[in-house]
Amino acid sequence: MRVLIVITSVPFAKDFNTISNLIRTFNTSGDEVSVFLAGNGAYYLLRPEVKELSQLARFLFCSHSAHERGVETVPSWAESSSTYNLSKMLPEFDKVIVFN
Repeated sequence: MRVLIVITSVPFAKDFNTISNLIRTFNTSGDEVSVFLAGNGAYYLLRPEVKELSQLARFLFCSHSAHERGVETVPSWAESSSTYNLSKMLPEFDKVIVFN
């Protein structure tokens, strides 16, 4: 199964542990996981623990959201994208989970 997790909430909210556990569980089940960071979710690019999760899921981010929030240094494990690309990608996934 192809799973997309869209995150627009800050990484310091209680959602972080839930998201981390979901990524691990889907990965363990053999599912393909992608994570899209937009809005305040762009701050996930700054959280060191996310690098470990990038070994289990593909991470994409809205470059406009990152720029607007002052995220200047983009880690090598994250792919620059846009919310327009997100809208085009949605049909590719079997399941979409949104954290706002």
